[in-house]
Formats: sequence, structure tokens, C-alpha cells
Amino acid sequence: MSAHGWIKLHRSMFDNELWMAEPFTKAQAWIDLIGHTNHKPGSTWIRGIEVKIERGQLAWSELTMAKRWQWSRNKVRRYLKLLEKKGMAIQQTNKVTSILTICNYERYQSDDTTGDTTDETTGDTTEGQQKDNKRYTNKNDKNEKNEKNTKTPAAAIDYSSWPDSPSEQVFNDWLAARRKAKATHSQTAMNQIGKELRKAAAMGISVDECLAEAATRGWRGFKAEWMKNAGHNTGYHSNTVQVSDPNDTSWADGFDPHAGDFEDL
Repeated sequence: MSAHGWIKLHRSMFDNELWMAEPFTKAQAWIDLIGHTNHKPGSTWIRGIEVKIERGQLAWSELTMAKRWQWSRNKVRRYLKLLEKKGMAIQQTNKVTSILTICNYERYQSDDTTGDTTDETTGDTTEGQQKDNKRYTNKNDKNEKNEKNTKTPAAAIDYSSWPDSPSEQVFNDWLAARRKAKATHSQTAMNQIGKELRKAAAMGISVDECLAEAATRGWRGFKAEWMKNAGHNTGYHSNTVQVSDPNDTSWADGFDPHAGDFEDL
């Protein structure tokens, strides 16, 4: 059997129960990386921060790889160093995630595979190859369409008014709960939630705790006082922190009553 040429692997294989049944081998992890690498430039949003991804790259943290491959974090680090030593992949780490660049990506995922497949595979016709190409549409295309449909509202938002960045898991759970509640995800609403999160932070309650509570209870919006009413130990002292003023209407600043933003509160 020749070591040259191409085979086709549908990306659904990487979610098959047999593929995920046991801890990965080194070779399986390598194929898994190539199978999930972006085939064209794009971006993803992690904790409200846009991460640009070029062709031949993927944004996976070491924790993501460890969980998926059923490895320890140390084993993942040793493996990535091995790939870099062999000139197979390069890892770039930032404060949000890790960007892994597959070296010589074109060797594995060239847009033109006709020459090799024609020489190596007998019985394949041009018509058959064209049908296969249509049948096995790159899953990344579908994912990008899904991301546009489901992530654009959250992706367009600036969360800089928040006191801190939430963890990825809690943030995603919170977004899912808001979508389920059909809450409007506008910049005005997020700025208002940011004000309430700062109040909660002054009471010693973290952003993760606030969003986790909101997701669990299905709150459409958020008020810092709700955390106190929910039984959280806030360390609140009335002579040092003013939680709520019945005459304070600043929470409504910037809202248009006809824009649907009030449903978030």
C-alpha cells in the first residue's frame, strides 16, 4: 500500500462513540487536531472576547484537549512540546486560550486532491468525485453558519463595563439560559447588567456566582439585590454599602421603552 494519496474522513467520525470511547493515542490525538483545524480564516468568541483563527489553526485550550483526549494536563503539555520539536505544530498561548498552528497544513488538507486520488484509487470517476465533494461538505462551513445564527448577538456586545470576565463555561450556560428565556441581548441591557455586577462585586459576590445563579434560576435580567434575596452571604453592611434606593431610577438610563430592552430587567 502506498503512503501517498488521500482518503476522505467525514468529520462526524470525530464525535462517534467509538472514537471517544477510550483515552486517545498520540496518533489519534494528531488526527483529531487536523480534523478540527479551521479550513479557512474565521473567528470564535470566548468569554466575550473575539479570537481570530487562520486557516490551519484551531483555538483549543490545554484543558479542552485534556478533557477530550482523557489525558492529564501535563501529558497534553508534553505532547504539544513533542509536536513542536518534530515540526508538526506550534502552540501560541494568550490570556484567553491557546492557538495551535498545524505546520504544513496544506499537505494534509489541500483544496485540490484530484491528482493523488486519481493515481492511487481505481474505479473512481470524475462524476463520482464531484458527488463525494458535494456529499461531504466541510463541517466547518456548517459550523460557521450556525455560529452566525446563534452567536452574533452575543459576539457584537462589548462587556468592558463588567467588573471581571466570567469563566467560559459559566458564561456559555448563562447565554444559553437567556436564549431559552428569549431575553433580548442588547448592548444597553449588557451595560445595565454590568452596573449590577459591579454592585454585586462591592458586596463580595463574583461575576461567576452572579451568572451561575441567574442561569440556574432562569432570570431574564439581573439585579445585585436578587443575590442577597437568594440567600448569598454578601457581607453587606448598611452603613458602608447602599444596595438599593427606592428613588434611584438610574437603572433605566439609556433605555428606549419601545426597543424591547425592558424585558431584560
